[in-house]
Order: sequence, then C-alpha cells, then structure tokens
Amino acid sequence: MPTRTRDSRVRGRTLATGAVSLLAACGVLAGCGGSGSGDGTVSLDFTWYGNDSRAEATQEAVDLFEERNPGITVNTSFSGFDAYFEKLSTQVAGGNVPDVVQMDAGYLREYAERGMLRDLDEHVGTEIDIESVDPAGLRSGELPAGRFAVPLGRSTQTMAYNPTIWAEAGLDAPEVGDFTWDDLIEASEIISDSTDGEVVGLTDPGWAVDWFQFFIRQQGRELYTEEGIAFTEEDVADYWNFTQGLRDAGVVTSAEVTSQVNGSVDTSPLVSGRSAAELSYLGSSASLFPTMGEDVALAPWPSNEEGETGIYASTSIQIAIGSRSEHPEEAARLIDFLMNDVEAGQILRTVRGTPPNSEVRAAVAEDLDGVDKILFDFEESMADELSDAPSAPPQGWGSVKRTFTRVYDSINFGELTVDEGAALLMNETEQLIS
Repeated sequence: MPTRTRDSRVRGRTLATGAVSLLAACGVLAGCGGSGSGDGTVSLDFTWYGNDSRAEATQEAVDLFEERNPGITVNTSFSGFDAYFEKLSTQVAGGNVPDVVQMDAGYLREYAERGMLRDLDEHVGTEIDIESVDPAGLRSGELPAGRFAVPLGRSTQTMAYNPTIWAEAGLDAPEVGDFTWDDLIEASEIISDSTDGEVVGLTDPGWAVDWFQFFIRQQGRELYTEEGIAFTEEDVADYWNFTQGLRDAGVVTSAEVTSQVNGSVDTSPLVSGRSAAELSYLGSSASLFPTMGEDVALAPWPSNEEGETGIYASTSIQIAIGSRSEHPEEAARLIDFLMNDVEAGQILRTVRGTPPNSEVRAAVAEDLDGVDKILFDFEESMADELSDAPSAPPQGWGSVKRTFTRVYDSINFGELTVDEGAALLMNETEQLIS
C-alpha cells in the first residue's frame, strides 16, 4: 500500500510497529539467518510487515506448520511497513536477511539485484508447487535473473467511501462500469457544499505515486518498464495540476490534513470524518471496517471518459528466501505451506488479500463472512475490469515513492510550484534509479 515516512515537519507518518520487532528478534551484528540446534531441530527466522490482525493470523498458520513439521521451529517477528523496510535495510547493510521474508513488489528488484534473495526456481517442482497459483501473481516475482518471490495474496484497487454521507447528500452509490473521474468530482463538490466544507469529497490523491500510476495507466502507459522509468516531467506536472485543481475547488483535503496521511487507519481522513472517500488497495481497506462499521463501503475505481480504470490484480505482497539462509529447503517448505495449504488459507483468509492459489481460494470462499466476504465479493465483481499488471519496479523505487510524497507536500505548502516540483522529482528520480 502507499506509505510515507517520518520527516521533521510531520510526526504522524510512520506506521505503528508490531509488538515484536525485527531487530529484537535478531541482532544486526549476529545476523538473522536461522540455525540448527544440537537436537537436530532446524530454526528459521520469518519476518513480515502488517498490523496486529495479520500478525495473529500468520502466527496461527505458522503454529500449524510447526505442528505438521516437528523438526522445524519458526521464529517470527513483524512491524509496520516503513519500520519494516528501514530495519531490513539495516540487516542487508550487514549482509544478512532472515530465512523467510515478506517482500513488497516495490523493493523486490532492489533486494534481488543486491544478491540478498535466493532464486526460488531452485525449489519449484520440489519444495514449492506453483501449479495452481495465479500466473499473473507468479510473474510479479520474476526478474530477468530468476524467480525471487512468489505471491502470498491477491488484491486490486478500490475507492472506499462513506455511504451515509453520500446518501445524506442525495447521491447514489457508484456502480461498476459507470463511474468516472467527472462523476467523482461532481459528487465531491456536492458533498463539500452540503457540509459547508466540514467534510470534503475526497482525500487528496496527489501524495502517492501509487495513485499517479493509475493516472498514467488510464492513458494506456506505464510508470516504468524493464528498461526503467517511462513517465515524464510533463506527466507529473499534469497529474499534480489535476490534484491542485481539486484543491482549488475545495473538494479534497487540505495541505495540513494530507501531509498526515500515510495509508494507515490512524491517519485516514475518511476514518476521522474529514473526507467522504479515498483511494485504496482492497487489502488495505479491510482495516477500515472494524473502525467505521456501516459507514464504509467499497466502490469501483474512477475511470476516464473511455471507461479505462487501469486497475489490475495486485500481488505486491510476496514472500522470499534470504540468499544466506542455512536452511533453504525448509524455508521453501514454509513458503509452500503458506501459499498452498488449504487449512493455512482458511486461517489467513484475506489478511494479505485473497489466496493466490485457485484451489485454496475456492475452499476459503465457501466459509467467508463479514469483512472477508465483502472483500472477496468485491474483487470478484472487478474481474472483468482488470488489466495486465505492471512489471516489477526498478531498483530504487522505494526511495522514489518517498520522494514523490515529500515533493508534493512542498507544493501543497507553497514552497514549490507544480512545475518546480515536477522538475525536482524527475531530477531526483533519475539519480535514484540510475
């Protein structure tokens, strides 16, 4: 999901860390790789990012794996997205990566090309079965040098909105295949006017390069290809002029509110009642329901006038093996279990999106209820709208995401014009990606 990191001006940007941190589980100098014990038991270190709900379900699935594999002990740790990759970066600097590591598509190429991840093709057909796994999801873990990750979940993109506020403003719910950006802007104007500006129609989407991606994809293009960056300074300026136009019209969140947004529930203007809608990944939107209850619903992504949304089946949450793992076969067995075991899938449900394995997906679908069913049904309703997923981002993309947010904040606070910001972003992007 889109996230932002802490800077000197804003304190609300870093996602909360889990109860057990990566560094607490394995010291930087000692390294994170698992080991063998004197009694023949293999010890694996497994770390991931996410919230407490994901941690609880993952730990339960790991417990089941240990029960099925009495010779393997799995030491687990987790933290929030930003803290996770900050710590992982520290580990990599010391030449160490945990045995089994949750990976995000935005960082895959960087870690793989630095030699920190193992080529999983060495285990496909033996410890890891990919026969029933979504082909698009598998492609997301493939690079020219090999297969460095496999998917743990499948998701797509959505617009989460407050149906109560929409109804009070006299608006109908958005419909799949019939909801454009013009429709959203008109609805946002009505909401902002009907609440005298106390609630704006939309959380400003200009802060996240993830949402810029769909601005480009709706034009039939990509942000990046295997050759590198594919967008231009003019593209960035067009996008930010568009979002600044929404700000000038009073239909998106203020600079002060937007600068606090980091993709978490705690900083969501939709949750706090400051906006009536915001763009989201389907998996991330799950965390809105426990807080908002009936005041949140899912809508299709707004399209352009030609009906193009640019959305795709996202498998950004992946799982990989550290290149220095002393027990790669056992690590691969854990990965196979989390991805392919039906009982594990019934435990994990939708904490990382819907299961990427079609057989597990069918089994899980039979017993879904509540939020899990809402997410599953929404993804099914989007099936005909999905386009091909982009290739893995270039090395350095995680830094580009942070730069995109920082520059947009500077524009919002009047420190840069849109044109100055677009030029600065491209200059820094070229340095980060080169």
